[in-house]
This record gives sequence, C-alpha cells and structure tokens, in this order.
Amino acid sequence: MDTIIHYYRKIEQFFGNLKFAVVIITLFAIFLGYGTFMESYHGTEYANRLVYKSIIFMGIQFCMFLSIFFATMIRLPPRKHLYGFYVIHAGLIILFLGSFITYQSGIDGSLTLAPNQASRQIQLSEDEFKIQFPAKGKEVTIDLPFSAGPKDLNIEYEGIKLKTFLPFSKNEMSWIPVKIQDETQTTSRYRIFNDNFGEFITLSLHPKSDFNNTLQLGPLNVHYMPSNLSACFVSNTPDGLIIWNGESSECISPQPAGIKKKKHTNGKIIAEVDFLGQKILFMPEMSPLPLDAKFELNEKSPFRVFSKKLFEKNPHLFLFGKHVAFYNKSTSLWEGHPVEIDQQVALPWMGFKVRLLEHKADAYATMTPTYVKPIQENSQVIEGNMKALEVEIEGENFWVTSMEPSAYNQADERIRFEIGKKIITLPYELVLDQFKMDTDPGTSTPASFESYVTLFKGNKGSSKHHIFMNNPLKHENFTFYQASYFQTQAGPYGSVLSVNFDPGRPWKYLGSLLLVLGSIWHYFLRRKHLAKPGAKNG
Repeated sequence: MDTIIHYYRKIEQFFGNLKFAVVIITLFAIFLGYGTFMESYHGTEYANRLVYKSIIFMGIQFCMFLSIFFATMIRLPPRKHLYGFYVIHAGLIILFLGSFITYQSGIDGSLTLAPNQASRQIQLSEDEFKIQFPAKGKEVTIDLPFSAGPKDLNIEYEGIKLKTFLPFSKNEMSWIPVKIQDETQTTSRYRIFNDNFGEFITLSLHPKSDFNNTLQLGPLNVHYMPSNLSACFVSNTPDGLIIWNGESSECISPQPAGIKKKKHTNGKIIAEVDFLGQKILFMPEMSPLPLDAKFELNEKSPFRVFSKKLFEKNPHLFLFGKHVAFYNKSTSLWEGHPVEIDQQVALPWMGFKVRLLEHKADAYATMTPTYVKPIQENSQVIEGNMKALEVEIEGENFWVTSMEPSAYNQADERIRFEIGKKIITLPYELVLDQFKMDTDPGTSTPASFESYVTLFKGNKGSSKHHIFMNNPLKHENFTFYQASYFQTQAGPYGSVLSVNFDPGRPWKYLGSLLLVLGSIWHYFLRRKHLAKPGAKNG
C-alpha cells in the first residue's frame, strides 16, 4: 500500500506541476491554431480528421484533464483561501466530462434540403462501405477509417479484398496497358483550339475506358471511330452512303452503279449492295439496319447503313486516331487529312484546329482516383470531395467511389458496392420552402444565406421556422444550424443544415458557470488572504 501511495504521489506531482501544465496548454494552442488554419483552407471535415479528432489532439486534451485534476489533488486538504481555486478547477473538470459525454454519445452531421422536398436523414461525418448481394438478399456494411490521408485496409470478405481507402481524392487520367493491341479499340487525346478557345479531349473505343467515342463542344459534334473507316468518309460519292461491318470494322462507299434499287409492294424503296461478295438489303429511307430474307429489319446483323449527308448541315468532326475527316461547306466536299503526334489540322469552322497529342492501341485511358488535400472556397469544398476505395476480386482491381455505386459480375451473381455516409433517420421531416442568399454589393460573393423551412411532426401538425446565422432551429434535443447551400440542376438553390445533438451540454453549462463563479470567488478570497499581515503565496 505504501508503494502505491508513493507512486501515486509521484504521478500527482508530475501532472500537477506548473511547467507540465504550461507545456500542455502551449501544445493545445498550437494544435488548435493549426486546426483552424487547415479548416479555413481545406474544410471542416479535413480539419476534424487531421487535427480536432486525431489521437494526438485527444491525448493532449486528456493530459490537460490530468493536469487540472492533479493540480487540484496536490492542494488538498482544502484551504479556505483556495476555495475559489477549487471551484474553478471543478468547473474545468466538469467541462471536460461534458465534452467526453458529447464525444461518446453526441451527433454531429448534416441535413440536405432540396427545394420543396421532404428530408429526414442526417448524414454523419463517418464513412461506410456497403457490399450488397442481391441474389442472396444480403448486405454487409464495413466502417471506413476516420483518417485524413490514404489508409491500407487489408480487409477480405468472401474473396473480396478491400485495399486502399482515399478519404479525399479526385479523378486523374491514367493509361491501363492491354495484352493484345487492337486498332478497333484505340484511345486518343486531342486538343481543339483557336485564338480564343482551347479544349483537351480524350476519346476511346475500348469497352473498359471511362471515356466515350462521341463528344459535343458547343455546336461542334465530335465522333471517334476505327481507323479503317476513314477511307469511306473521305470518299465523295453522289449518295454519300457508307456500309459498315461493326464486327470487322470494314466499310464501303458504293457508287450509284453498285446500288440496285427496286420498289417493294408496300411502296418503300429497297436497295441492294454488294459488300465484298455478300449481298446486303436495306431501306435507306427507313433505318440503318439491313433487311433479312423476309424483308424485315435484322437487328442481329453486324452491318449498318447510313448516309454522310446527315452530317453535312451542322459541324461534325470525325476522328480516326491518326486521321481527320469533315465536310467542308465551302467546297461541298468531304475532306480527309492524316495527322501525326503533335501535328495539327485546320478545320473549316471559325479558325479552329485539331492537334493529336496521344494515340494508343496498347493501352486505354481511364479515370483513376488520386489522393489530394481538399480545397475549400466560399465555405464549399471545390476539389477533393470524392472518397474512393480500391477493391480486388479474382485478381482484378477497380475503384469504387462515393460519386456513384459500382457493380461486379462474379459467376452468376452481381455484387454491388457503394461508399456513403452513416445515416440517422429523424422521426419527423423538414421541407425547404425558400432559400434566400444576399451577396456583397457589386459581387457574386455570398454575404449571408438563410432558410425558411416547415417542420412536419406527424400527428402533432407542422410549424414554420426561419433559420439563419445565430438563429438555429431547436427541436427534440436536436439543433439545426444554417451551414451551406448548393444549386440544383434545375436552377433553384438548396440548403445544407448542420445538425447537432449534444448530451453533454448541461454539464458544459454547469462547468462554465462554476468557472465564472470560481474566478470571482478566487479573486476576492486571494485578495483578502494577501491583505493579511504575513500572508504568503500557496
């Protein structure tokens, strides 16, 4: 027992030492300032993960608690002139206990309100990963780490390996090598530009690429096609027809002599074309699909028929990797030009040019999540607000992001993956009636924003509320603050409310009250004590 008391006194003296308290308070102030700086530039969530809710910062706060607690214990038994000191430290201890209760049981999330739509789901700051097996009617939820940087999970479930988690990321283009080169599945990067405008574009024919083979840039339509089709597009025939075999990517542009036309019994014109020894029947006025022996549209046929005249009215640019084709209205002809890497071709529209930057048949382009520190502007994260998790199944790696769910076909089963926030459902609903935003004079910078909402309480009816800065909505232990806003695709603005449930709040209030009263008491008692003749500090 004496040994235990001895070591307790050692611990008491160490944590109750004034120098230790100064060091801890200094560290606390440094971390708090660093967290504020991170929050202003990278957002609240990043600051929470990096600083406010980190193990180091929690440890500093716990050491502060120990310092306050033992600073009180070493001044026992009670002395009258230190009664105020005891009350101050009791208030600080109660403040810490209230904060701990809030940390353990409190709720801190957000409620997104689209215009005139009811919502009752609170999104928490913690992330979760869902694996769904629809055929089995089973769903598995895995909590993701609350970290500020990349984290290796090394979790495996039924052959599904969860590898690297990125809490903040953005998509960047990367090239994935392929084992067999195929000129019908190429990927190319171009730059389309004139003196006033420039745009980098990536187009792909590979089925696994994240990039499409068509793109629209204002009035200009861009089409990316296999290279061996380029000859048919630059062939100027009277009918402008192209017959294309989708399986072999072969094509012909038949001359009028090579097209036999006859009128069918229903009055429609049927044309017959010899495609490399094979007869193709089609109705050029009706459909790009060829006809079968019964003169019905054959959807299973690899052949397609279309007319280039459809692309002569508006600007259409056809790209074939290292070839370019377009219709020039000034000459009334289709033109084709070869283009090599870093070479450019002049286009017949507004001084535009197209330059080939990359062309690959041995790799395809995809968008790969890459870790970045989030960037905040006007209280909104404008970069790095995507979360991503690398998944491996049967030796194949792919990324699942928070932007949209993903799926994987395994044998006869389709597995669905999704990254989302933990959700809490309220027993009542909120509807955004109106969102109002004021801007600084002469600018579009938001000066203030506020929400007019209706609270629907089921059988208890409804009530109207006005939420703005320093005027939150309080209902059933929850407090709703005006936090942010967003613009919907239709145009109107929606509102984001910060939602807080703080079970430790009464203790925090009590601790704060004791802190004030103790400070006053300690001031007068200390002054009275020092006024006595022969009084000493202690």
